[in-house]
Amino acid sequence: MAFITNTFSTYTAIGLREDLTDIIYNISPTETPFMTGIARAKATAVLHEWQTDALEPPNGSNAQIQGDDISSFDPVIPTVRLGNYSQISRKTVVISMTEEAVDKAGRKSEMGYQVAKKGKSLKRDIETILLQNQARAVGAVGTTAANLGSVLSFIKSNTTKGAGGADPAGNGTNARTDGTTAAFTETMLRTALASIWQNSGDEPDYTLVNSNQKSVITTSFTGNQTRYINADEEKLVASIDRLAA
Repeated sequence: MAFITNTFSTYTAIGLREDLTDIIYNISPTETPFMTGIARAKATAVLHEWQTDALEPPNGSNAQIQGDDISSFDPVIPTVRLGNYSQISRKTVVISMTEEAVDKAGRKSEMGYQVAKKGKSLKRDIETILLQNQARAVGAVGTTAANLGSVLSFIKSNTTKGAGGADPAGNGTNARTDGTTAAFTETMLRTALASIWQNSGDEPDYTLVNSNQKSVITTSFTGNQTRYINADEEKLVASIDRLAA
């Protein structure tokens, strides 16, 4: 096709209005399932402490004669005192008054938009800190920030580890030692779930895994062999989203 001489086109036109939607699409994941799902408590000191207790093992031979006189008493086991340091996390933003005043696409207030975005980002930081392998540390004046002990530094039993792996003391003072990398198997998970049930009489509410482990659970675990048709949504469902012992 020939271009007609002196045809005025968008390539040379001045003053064309931009075609910019009034929506900003945030492409980052924002879910924080662990932090959202756990209980809340108020800390009123740098070192937040609590106590735990446990019953003695069941005694299947606990049978006493009638009228027996007590001559000795069972030992009293004291509670266990645990604690964790408060960790300060922050996000900062500075916006000029001119930027706040001018007309913008997708947000009315630049400060309001940035604060909301920083808030979501801060939640992701905290979720990462809570779940990474980190021991607690008190910090030092003016030089070192205090660190909280992550969840992994408090889990000392009912675990499945690779060769060389070691559980922490369970009071947040030391991190766990990773073992050699091993394939994630259903037997491994079931062993851990069984141990939790046998030692606590409770079932985990949910299991947190990364995307690779989720794929293994969905495609390789035999528990997903029970399939059903969701007639309302016209879907064949074979995915495991919640695990129980």
